[in-house]
Amino acid sequence: MVPWQKRHPNGMGEQLEMAAPHLLFWVAFAALLYAYFGYPLCLFILARLRRRPPTAHQPEYRPHVTVVVAAWNEDAVIGGRIENILTQEYPADRLDVIVVSDASTDRTNEIVERAARETGRVRLVVTEERRGKSVALNVGVPAASGEVVVLTDANAVFERDAIAKLVGPLSDPGVGAVSGQLRYHAQTGTGETEGFYWRYEQRVKRLESALGSLVGANGSIYAIRRELFRQVGPLDVNDFRIPYEILLQGHAVVLEPRAISYEDPAANLWAEYRRKVRIMSRAIPTMLSLIPATIARGRIVAFWQLISHKLLREVQGIFFGGMLVGALWGALLGSMLLTTMLVLQAALYLMGIMGWRLPSAGVWRPFRLAAHFDMIALASFGALGLWLTGRVTPTWQPGRGGTDG
Repeated sequence: MVPWQKRHPNGMGEQLEMAAPHLLFWVAFAALLYAYFGYPLCLFILARLRRRPPTAHQPEYRPHVTVVVAAWNEDAVIGGRIENILTQEYPADRLDVIVVSDASTDRTNEIVERAARETGRVRLVVTEERRGKSVALNVGVPAASGEVVVLTDANAVFERDAIAKLVGPLSDPGVGAVSGQLRYHAQTGTGETEGFYWRYEQRVKRLESALGSLVGANGSIYAIRRELFRQVGPLDVNDFRIPYEILLQGHAVVLEPRAISYEDPAANLWAEYRRKVRIMSRAIPTMLSLIPATIARGRIVAFWQLISHKLLREVQGIFFGGMLVGALWGALLGSMLLTTMLVLQAALYLMGIMGWRLPSAGVWRPFRLAAHFDMIALASFGALGLWLTGRVTPTWQPGRGGTDG
């Protein structure tokens, strides 16, 4: 017994006192274990039992597609982005572009207007006030002429057959939305660690897709049937809310991993941290607003996925904190098991701190991965702080690491 541990007149009180930190630690640990490993395992089993029949793609299916790009001060990339879209291996008479300029103050509007004059397949829509990507999509999607709308970012780059591959699953009338796959140009530094996380995410998405209930799309590349679009709120994460609303309407949402879009990763972990804080802080209210509609429609599987894939991930910082507090509490009470767990956590956090500065290759890669997951846990705390204090903002900053929903 350590000197500061209180003595009890009988063993029962001591057992009850020791049970509390154990309960806190193991509940938090179980929540994280389920979120990252238990949920994918359950998906795997469920997919085997009730896999959605595979979509019979029609290779010749070529609906009229409008690509909608929300842009704010993207003059450095918007010209190349438009060219990348218009040169897709897709019938030119069935492909056009709408760029929604969210009150840009640079040369974005000028560049888009020139492309509109030269090609006749580009349209510029300008908002008078900067209100964020979700509001820009509320303007751009209803203005689209295509029966299928592809939503993407200004800094993304499609492979030449991306749109043709992306619309393939929509040849099945039961499919309402299709997500493509995001890859990172760089596979070093943040690109390597974030790429590792994305590879894990893609495996989870494939399992969800097998059920026809993909929870969220890749904002860099996804397609929807225009008539299924519902207006989104300024703080909504569009690539989460829009596909999920389509799922609630009774349509399948699936992944097409052969439709590939590329983006540059964040410049460093600090930039990635800030991006994730913005995304998570908006994902929390988006998710909470969707829970009542999910329950009201009796979508049991979707509700389970919403909690397992979204809620537990967005608040995971609480679980990391619960493990740390529980282990520290138990160590102060003399628990050898929780003392060991405290030492292990401290070692992992120390690896993460070191990983912020160490190179990502070779023997240092585990340090960089530890840093990445530490960053995600901290971002969860930051996002909760923004949400609880009402400081969530709908606008985004253009960057070579992707926009934030």
